[in-house]
Amino acid sequence: MSSRDGRVTLKMIAAEAGVSIGTVARALNDRDGVNQQTRLEILDIAENLNYRPNKLAGALARKKAFHIGVVFPEVSRDFYALVDSGVTDAALELEDFGVTVEKLRYESQSPDVEYALLNSLDIRKYDGLAINSAGSAIEGLIDRFTNSGLPVITFNTDAANSTRLFYVGSNTRQSGMMSAEILAMLAGYSGKVAVLGDFTRASPFIERFGGFCEYSQLHYPNIQIHPCAHATSNADAMAHRLVEQINLIPDIKGVFCTGYTSTIGALEALRAINREDILLAGYDVTARTAEAMRENRLHALVFQDPYQQGFTAAQLLSRHLLEGYLPPRPCLYIENRIVLKSNLDSYTADL
Repeated sequence: MSSRDGRVTLKMIAAEAGVSIGTVARALNDRDGVNQQTRLEILDIAENLNYRPNKLAGALARKKAFHIGVVFPEVSRDFYALVDSGVTDAALELEDFGVTVEKLRYESQSPDVEYALLNSLDIRKYDGLAINSAGSAIEGLIDRFTNSGLPVITFNTDAANSTRLFYVGSNTRQSGMMSAEILAMLAGYSGKVAVLGDFTRASPFIERFGGFCEYSQLHYPNIQIHPCAHATSNADAMAHRLVEQINLIPDIKGVFCTGYTSTIGALEALRAINREDILLAGYDVTARTAEAMRENRLHALVFQDPYQQGFTAAQLLSRHLLEGYLPPRPCLYIENRIVLKSNLDSYTADL
């Protein structure tokens, strides 16, 4: 038993032992509050699973408390529920290292909404922030925070032109290129393809759109791309926009969606107009997208591991505070994977 990246976590040991993550952390670090029988059982399970201690353990001797904020949206709820779960599990593991994690949520991935939240923060309360950036509008605020001495990292979506310490998440341009390749293969390397999403303002969607177009034009000259933008993180608006596009170009063969919300919108649109013949490639494995793939309404997904993004962001920001950790590169990419119906079950065990 291991995580997708092969690492044995405290959560896994806790599940095997039938105790809380906090109990596992106390047992592994020889702290009070665990009876001897339970402690021995946990140590035995950890040894059998080949557990390797997190480097944060050295922080226990320093006894300094840290408070970090993790900033990410509420919407889209399916995707960010998985991010939330990762942050929650990281917070449980970090408790015994003197780190408390506060989730700072905002309604949707809108630069204006996130700016208002960040601008309202009393940053004196925090020792560091992990920010799911909503785009370039946030970069100035990040610079202001770091100039005041507050460490900031980004995750899931980057603010590459800011003074953030590092980014944890998907290689967005690469994921667009991967989508171009798989959709071209499914379409037989020719035909009209619509691209749906918010790729006029937000940097990750722009990068996915750019990667998709660049790779298609370079390798598949018989694929004709028809951009179909809607700069709103709203599935109903996305669905309406795609229906309009298909009415104008009824022989569209496939649709590439630049994010999860546009993927859900495309599914709604194709159901509404009963176009099961149109190929659909999009983002993120959730209960809704998995069901659509099993129904043959969705043909390929890019898996960005939102759980791991939330978990790793909280963990690595804490490592920076506790140990002075800085990664060897400014971008720590979590591997993009293509999910098809044939391997879908490997990604749905926790849904």
